[in-house]
Amino acid sequence: MRQLSRLILTLLLTLFFAGNGYLTSGTGFEESEILTGYEELELNKILSADKLERLDSLLDVFETSRQFHGNVLVALNGYKVFERSVGYADPLKKGAVTPASVYQLASVSKQFTAAAIMLLQEDNRLDIDDKVVKYIPELPYKDVKISHLLHHTSGLPKYFYLIDKYWGKNYAPDNEDIIYLLKRYKIPAFFKPGLKYDYSNTGYVVLATIVERITGMSLNDFLQRRVFIPLGMNNTYVYSSVDTSIIKKHLDGYKSLRTGYARISETKSNGPVGDKGVCTTIEDLFLWDQALYTDSPISQELLKKAFSPVYCPGGKEVPYGYGFRLRSYNDENVVYHNGVWEGFRTNFHRYPAHRNTIIVLNNTSTRVNHELVSQIESIIFNTPADDITRTLVNYALEMGCEEAYDYYQSVIDSGQSEMVDIERLAEVCLFMKSSGKIGKSREIAELIDKIRGEEQI
Repeated sequence: MRQLSRLILTLLLTLFFAGNGYLTSGTGFEESEILTGYEELELNKILSADKLERLDSLLDVFETSRQFHGNVLVALNGYKVFERSVGYADPLKKGAVTPASVYQLASVSKQFTAAAIMLLQEDNRLDIDDKVVKYIPELPYKDVKISHLLHHTSGLPKYFYLIDKYWGKNYAPDNEDIIYLLKRYKIPAFFKPGLKYDYSNTGYVVLATIVERITGMSLNDFLQRRVFIPLGMNNTYVYSSVDTSIIKKHLDGYKSLRTGYARISETKSNGPVGDKGVCTTIEDLFLWDQALYTDSPISQELLKKAFSPVYCPGGKEVPYGYGFRLRSYNDENVVYHNGVWEGFRTNFHRYPAHRNTIIVLNNTSTRVNHELVSQIESIIFNTPADDITRTLVNYALEMGCEEAYDYYQSVIDSGQSEMVDIERLAEVCLFMKSSGKIGKSREIAELIDKIRGEEQI
């Protein structure tokens, strides 16, 4: 079947270019040859076709045998090439998941709280090295800095404990109530600020409170004005159960049982925000992902710090920036965060070197997200055939056939010529032709002829 496809593509190419004398200068492309955003996206889909088929098959398996319900998005080279909604948004009423389904992001929310802090830093309304008591004087932890909160090195006690033990009211507390509980009960810090890492939801509630005190706005209002609305994230908001101005649009969370599912009721801990609370769609979250490659709303200079680890005394690295966890995959830096909250399981993984992204959103408590992300990683990376073919295409489209052919010679020298996907090159050629990019199409066609000439020697 594959040989038949190759034959058909070859015949089509021959018909397109027969008698046209398609040898061109290669680098003299006119302005009309510049690819549109749509054409760039379609080109990436063509070059990633094998990966997309494997991703589809993977989601089939996770839907049928792992009971995954949710949304998955994969971007390659900065382009959203794969998006799929699987299963139910409401497994009790059998309501289908759609790209418009709104999820509580859980701890993935922390990066937005950190973004608010960074924006205030750029506004010169705070400094990340300021002590927190400059903005919350009653806080009984005098040496804690904003940077300690961002990196989870503050040592602050757990606010969930304070709610469970001391909040006896029949309604949920808000952020200011958490500050009051910290002041009233003065639970000892776990350690001296900056001494070591201890993941702290309390720290991000305090960060959100700093934003609210400086601006006089709720965290939701501030992020709407400075992040969500400017980026077109029209289905995104910060949810607090005590904020009556917020209309709840996000899905409910569900607990997966042997016999089905049970809806999870909200707790009093849904009042405080900053550590959680951001609700969004998978498409809005991708808009945020793409904005992180620009200087708007946050400068690249400051984002570089946000994506960098901190070091505790003794040189121990804390792999946590400003609202982002940090790791590596195949020697490539990964900037990411996961979240778990009342049925919601969320994953937002970015691979800046290749501008790849994996987003997985799930509201049924099923413990499959991490495995799914891991398997998606194994599909989109470690594919030299795709990488070599993509590089050939890039050379041909940007610098012409001769540059691409020089690269092909290096591929031969490395013993990897079998990794070149001629069928994929032919598909690119036909796509360029159908898009009116005649010069680029001819460069690819000439490259194919040269490669085939090598194969026949």
